[in-house]
Amino acid sequence: MKIKGQQIFNLMDTNGRRNDVINALQGYLTILNDILRNQKMTWKALPESRAELDFYRQAIALSPDVFQKHGKYDKLMEQLDSMPRLKRAIDENDTDWLIDNFAEFTEWRNELDKSVEARARHYTSNLVKLGFADSARQITAVGDVLLDNVLIHKDVIESLLPLNNTNIIYLRQLFKLRIFDNNAERYYSPFCMALYALLTKPRISQDEFCEIIQGLSPYHNIADYDTFINEYKKDDIIQTYSFAVPAEINNTNAINDDVFSKIFTNQKSKNAIIVYQKFYKALYAFRTKQDTSTLNELLTVYEDNKPMLNKAFGYGSNIFKNKRGNRPTSSDFLKKEKLDLFTGQLNTAFYLRFARSKTIDTIREYSDTTMRIFKATGLISFDNGFVELVCRDLCECIFDKETIKNHIFGTISNEIINDISDYEESWDSYYCSNHSIITIMEYSETAVDKILLAVQSEFDGAEIEDIPQIMEEYDALAKEMIAREKAGTDFDLFIDKTYPETRVKTLLSMFSDRSNDGKIKEEVYPDATVPTIYEYIVGLAWYYFSNKRIDLLNSFNLTLSANFEPLTHAGGGMGDIVIYEEKQVIMLEATLMNANSQKRGEWEPVLRHSVNLKIDEESSTNREVTTFFIADSFDFNTINIWKAISSVPLQSSSDKDKYTDNVIIMPINNDELSKLMDRKNEYNSIIQQVRKLFLKDITSFDKDWREKFISTVIS
Repeated sequence: MKIKGQQIFNLMDTNGRRNDVINALQGYLTILNDILRNQKMTWKALPESRAELDFYRQAIALSPDVFQKHGKYDKLMEQLDSMPRLKRAIDENDTDWLIDNFAEFTEWRNELDKSVEARARHYTSNLVKLGFADSARQITAVGDVLLDNVLIHKDVIESLLPLNNTNIIYLRQLFKLRIFDNNAERYYSPFCMALYALLTKPRISQDEFCEIIQGLSPYHNIADYDTFINEYKKDDIIQTYSFAVPAEINNTNAINDDVFSKIFTNQKSKNAIIVYQKFYKALYAFRTKQDTSTLNELLTVYEDNKPMLNKAFGYGSNIFKNKRGNRPTSSDFLKKEKLDLFTGQLNTAFYLRFARSKTIDTIREYSDTTMRIFKATGLISFDNGFVELVCRDLCECIFDKETIKNHIFGTISNEIINDISDYEESWDSYYCSNHSIITIMEYSETAVDKILLAVQSEFDGAEIEDIPQIMEEYDALAKEMIAREKAGTDFDLFIDKTYPETRVKTLLSMFSDRSNDGKIKEEVYPDATVPTIYEYIVGLAWYYFSNKRIDLLNSFNLTLSANFEPLTHAGGGMGDIVIYEEKQVIMLEATLMNANSQKRGEWEPVLRHSVNLKIDEESSTNREVTTFFIADSFDFNTINIWKAISSVPLQSSSDKDKYTDNVIIMPINNDELSKLMDRKNEYNSIIQQVRKLFLKDITSFDKDWREKFISTVIS
């Protein structure tokens, strides 16, 4: 990614920015995969292809809670209905007709490109920034790994980290991410800077951390990294920028209106420019004649527009210390307000405040997305206004400070891959290809051996000859790390403190009404989608039903942040929640699909997951496998088919030579799950009752079997 001199880098375009960043990227990539590979479209705008239009259609359908308003799109589709021949050509993807006749619909086409197709390009550009697609929107090798189309192969270093596949993918991409100068020569690595900062200073204020990471660029030079990090104070980053005052205002004359509106711009609000101008004129008048009248006007303008002016000229803080309504004498005001606005040249001070405030504001705006993406690595924790490394002891063993330091700034001409087009711009570029941490960080065999020895020393009990096996399975080491970091304990405490039983029951009941979606996101975590949150809450409910006996943290297949917040839902190849106990395995499949949609969207994957899990367990531990399907309501045919198939042999989808029978899929609705939380002392008993129910002879099938059973067990 290239940026110009004073430009602030961003990892997600403003037009496509949303709180649930990781889900957004996953969703956009899934849609792109469908359009390019399933529908065989080319990534072009109409008339050549309807790919961009289809992308937008699917994006708003996938996230209705995010895209609540799309009036321009709705109007365009309404207009399209009145043009049946054009509509048919678009629906049928009749490219030849569209190319020959599209000129007749120029006004409609131009608005479509500006209001719909441009947004599709913006949204997908975010995939490009992280290497999941190239500039032509072809899905890259890294993108295929994120889609689960290609298996991820962890190297020996990655296997030491208690991270899931999604965490590893983002970790790799962020290590590879480079912000280049406009000449594509010098670069800056934000993630390496982040890691180095946290290895140097274990706990950093979130505001300061964001300013350091987001505020630096390939144009910066840091003489002493440790001093810069240890002594950094809020807003210090602005001192590293130089701003040239425009020549036309670099004097003592009052700035005329035309020049002012050209320099002091605000792309979001034309009214803001008028306010800026009123503030400037009030300042100029007060500087010219410091009396009661001019001071009163200055303070009135400021008080009436305080938030806007603080953002534009105060770095987000109060410009004046004076309390609202207070009217001191001019001399008292100036004694108290010792500001650059009242000393030296006004135009210079005014412009520099504007330029610096704008830079700080942009840093804060862009850092929100950057930190959400950093969080997806699972290595960095953002909590209570501070930033820390997760598994710090392990990170100190794996990531040598000097090595990380050498990757923060550099020049591409000194690298193995010394051309930006080979590094990041093409489908088969380095950035878009699969590379593990060892390759990315250029660890030699000697360096890897040194790391393994350091880990062995730090986590005593792991013999060097045992490390390969530990890395394949890594249970023992992971447990040791979790114990040291108290992650497991912290998770239990987090649940008890943040999600007591009563709150889980309340949240569970809210999913029955989809108008509650916005409130649910506010209550739990705005970065996650509602379906992801639903999986999370279902897991918490089951945790209480089990009387807190299950290892919920390791049972979730959804991705959690370092602070245990839900990020993304489980991948398509596995169940939502799989609970491994000593004598049984419980799989929970949770869906917000209504009864009508369940046949299409849930019947096959739930059955496939249940069959494959049961066959896997039969070939290894022989533990009993029971699946519970959790939803608000059920499709009648689906639940009865599931009951019926428990008596027939079923084939594995991954190994056609393997079969099983007695597959149990028990439907439980939200209200019933809530009631089960009160039956925690009967956890094993109820599960066994479910198993007996399914193992009965079904020659005389009772269509009301589920309701009768539930009334017996719960009521």
